[in-house]
Amino acid sequence: MKYDLEKRIFLLEKYIKFEQISSVQHAYRSKFKNEPAPGHNTIMGIVSAFKTTGSVLPKPPIKKQPCEKREEAKNQLKDMVADSATFSSRKASSALGISQTLVLSILHDDLHLKPYKYHKWHKLEVHDYEKRVEFATWFLSLAAQVKFFFYFSDEAYFYLTQPINSQNNRIWAEDQPLEGVEMPLHDKKVLVWCAISAEGIMGPYYFEESVNKDNYLEMLKTYFWRRHVQTPNNTKYYFQQDGATPHTADTVQNWLKDKFSKKFVHKKMWPARSPDLNPCDFYLWGHLKAVVYNPLPKTLEDLKANITREIKKIPKNVLNSVFLNLENRCKKIISAEGGHIETK
Repeated sequence: MKYDLEKRIFLLEKYIKFEQISSVQHAYRSKFKNEPAPGHNTIMGIVSAFKTTGSVLPKPPIKKQPCEKREEAKNQLKDMVADSATFSSRKASSALGISQTLVLSILHDDLHLKPYKYHKWHKLEVHDYEKRVEFATWFLSLAAQVKFFFYFSDEAYFYLTQPINSQNNRIWAEDQPLEGVEMPLHDKKVLVWCAISAEGIMGPYYFEESVNKDNYLEMLKTYFWRRHVQTPNNTKYYFQQDGATPHTADTVQNWLKDKFSKKFVHKKMWPARSPDLNPCDFYLWGHLKAVVYNPLPKTLEDLKANITREIKKIPKNVLNSVFLNLENRCKKIISAEGGHIETK
């Protein structure tokens, strides 16, 4: 417990008067009701500080002077970071002739640096930058209420075996453990289609085989459209899909143009290599893959049940936040002149 100046003076005065710890503690409890009295070491510490310095206040901590070796290593590491920030701590340890532990300590405690990983982005082609800016500008120009009636669609594979993140999953042990995770050579998987909007999620729809223009169009007709026409305010909706080959087939494009007219984001409007603009990619698939393996599925039917359950659990306020995020992403893309904007 910390004691302010008034309490420290009181304790010193009572000790000078009584010269007995128990009497000082009794006086303290009488004056400062409902507070526990300080212990023997605390009282004697205040008395000792007064005898030594003439003050009841504790001495300020003495800043340790960095040793010459550490200071020299810090300056060398500063130079290494300025030249290239991609070196490993092992390489720095070898180059500077100091321990790897000291390297990490200086980088973290003295230079206040953190280790970050490279981002992995889709390689953008020259013409992609302009198209990304065009789409972002167009989307932001839409009336605020329109963004609540905008389907973004996509497909993703989900594997029966839970994926292991080799970068983040660790086993802390004194010796190399003989533990591992069995992964099937050819894991079972299911292909899921969804369309996400600020009002709700259409799906999941499970493809039983690889997607082609025929079964994709059949899904749109027999699954998506039948549900869409029963959706409130269905005539207000826009529809987006990416540039996958089944999506860009003329039969698919013409059918969607016929159904959505000018509210269809056709293949010339949607910028290629832009998962950072599709809520399915930057939110939905990542969220689902983090939660659908609890409980662990034993069969593909279990996995499908988990996916369906978790989609139903996503609340509307979260979807609204996702689309607000999309607006912010569009603004960032314009600021970045169509360049990459992902930060994690």
